[in-house]
Amino acid sequence: MFSDYFASIPIIATKRLCLRQFTIEDIPAYRKEFESEHIQKYLGGVLLLKNNEEDAQNWIRNINDRLLKRKLVLTWHIVNHQEQSIGRVDLGGFRQRKVAEISYYIWKASWGNGYGTEAVEAVIRFGFHHLELERISATIHIENLGSQKLIEKVGLRKEGVLRNYPLGKSLQDVYMYSIIREEYGCPKV
Repeated sequence: MFSDYFASIPIIATKRLCLRQFTIEDIPAYRKEFESEHIQKYLGGVLLLKNNEEDAQNWIRNINDRLLKRKLVLTWHIVNHQEQSIGRVDLGGFRQRKVAEISYYIWKASWGNGYGTEAVEAVIRFGFHHLELERISATIHIENLGSQKLIEKVGLRKEGVLRNYPLGKSLQDVYMYSIIREEYGCPKV
C-alpha cells in the first residue's frame, strides 16, 4: 500500500484547498513567497531557488520525480479552489515505512485563515489512512509560536526540546512534536 502512493504526487482535496504537485508555472510565485523574510525567519537558512529556468526545471524534476521514486518525500503545493498559491506541505523522512515528518510553509497573505490547519490535517489524515504510518512528527523552531499553535491544534503533542538540531543550514533549538496512530483514532495496523 505504501508504495502505491509514490507513482505521482497524490491530489488531496479539502473543503477549501487542493494539495497538488508543483508545476513549472508555479515557480515564480513560489520563489517570491519562499524567499520572504516571514518564511525564512525560522528555516535556518535553507537553499533558495535561483532565478533561472534550468534551476526551476531541476527543482520540479527533483520533487516530482527523483525524490518521489526513491520514496523520500511527498511535496504538495497548497492552492485554493481559485488556484491561488497558499503554501507548501511536505511529508517525508520516512523510516521503515511507518514513521514520517511533516513540514509546511504558509504564505503570509494566507495566515490567520485556517488554511495551514486544513492542509496539515489533510496530510496527517493521508499519512495515517493511506500510507498506514504509525507516527508523524514535526520539528519547530522554539521561537515560531504560530507554527507551534497550528501543530498543537491538529493534535500533535510536544515531546521536548532538541538542542542544536540541524535546521536548514544551521543548528537551532527546536521542539519535537508528534502524533501516533492510536492518538489520531486509527487502529494499529
